[in-house]
This record gives sequence, C-alpha cells and structure tokens, in this order.
Amino acid sequence: MNVVKPLTQTRDTITLKRADFDALVRSAEDAIDLAAVEAHRAYEVRVGWDSARRNYLTADEARRLLDGENPVRVWREKRGLSQGALAEAANVAVSYLSEIEGSKKPGSPAALQRIANVLEVTMEDLTGQQIAGTSLKPVNRAETAAERLASLAVDVGATRDRLAKEAHAVVAEWMTIASRDGGGNRIGAALQVLAFRLRAIASDHRLRSIELDHSGDTQAAMRMRSGLDSLEAAIDVVREEYRKR
Repeated sequence: MNVVKPLTQTRDTITLKRADFDALVRSAEDAIDLAAVEAHRAYEVRVGWDSARRNYLTADEARRLLDGENPVRVWREKRGLSQGALAEAANVAVSYLSEIEGSKKPGSPAALQRIANVLEVTMEDLTGQQIAGTSLKPVNRAETAAERLASLAVDVGATRDRLAKEAHAVVAEWMTIASRDGGGNRIGAALQVLAFRLRAIASDHRLRSIELDHSGDTQAAMRMRSGLDSLEAAIDVVREEYRKR
C-alpha cells in the first residue's frame, strides 16, 4: 500500500483522500481475514485434522441448513444419535425434541443449551448464543475411544477378547466420570456415538480389505480382516452396554 498522506488534520480528526481511505479499509479487512485463517489453522493443529473435520459440515449438510432444516436435526444425525438418545442425554422429552427439530417450537434457551452441550457444538451453531461446558462430553469421549479401539484393532495380536476388554474399560471409565460429575444421563448418548463411529470405521476396514485382495496383497487383506473381526467384538460390547441401560 502506498504511503497515506492526510489532506488535513486536527487533534481529533484526519481527512483522507477516498482512495487512501478505501486502501486502509481493505488492509484492515485483509488483516482480520488472515488472523481468522491463522486461528483456524491453529485449531486444526491443536485438535488434529480428523477431529476438526468431524465438526465441518458437508456440502449436503450445509444445503439442508440453507433449505431451512432445523440445525438440531442436522447436527444430531451428523453425530449418529437417535432422538431418544439425544433427548435422554439432554434431559428433554423426546416429543419436545421432535417439535424442536420440526421447527414447531423454538426450544427454551436452557433446553437448547443442554442439547448443544451433548452434540458438542456451540450455541451459535444452533441459535447464535454461547454455552457453558460440561464434564462428560459424549461426542468427544466417544470419538476419542473409537480412535483408540480402532488403533488397537490393527495391532498384531489384538484379539477379540482384548478389544472386548478395552471396550468394557471405556464404559467403566465413563461410568466413573458420570458418577463423579452427575452426567449419568449422557452415557447413552456416548455409547450410541461410539457404536456409530466404530461401525463407520469397520465399514472402511471392510472396503479396504476388499481393495487389498483385488490388488493381490492377500496378507495385508488378511490382517485387515483380522482387525475387523476384533473391532466387531468391541462393537458387540458397546451394543450390549447400551441395551443393558
């Protein structure tokens, strides 16, 4: 940018040429945009690309919002939660949640805040307001556990029994946290998100094993199928724990 030369100035005001003023505005806007980009990059580095990506709306999801679909429904389905599990975790009636998702009722600020906490989105994502945190975050806990279980599943010697024990340990940890912090109503949501994420990972493993077979790498395909079998044991545990509730 060229040097800005004031036309006139006093102690309280400065008069500029229109071109100089417009250039200053553009420069300030560019600085704000660059700061936002850097902040977003720092966020992705801090939480990891995969975790950050799960909080990005796909083109179809964004289109649903633009078409007027309720954000609560879009985010609930993105997280892999049923209405029942979300309603229980957020301590609202299923019928009330259904009315919110159908845009028949706006939802009280308190109820929407609890829903946002469970979905682990900001109130801005749902209503433009801010929210408080919560100790047992179902989505975050479930996604972290899913990544850990998936990593164990591909380890050499990771048997079905080992994955089942790890899955039981995850649930026990959540129970301890819920008992300590009063988040027992969020356990069901965490289990449902965990099952959803594990099924997605298992599906990816299944497709990958087929691709490896077709490429002629039969040993890698066998290892992938072995890991998939172990992962299925963890999924069985999660489903059983959810049914027991």
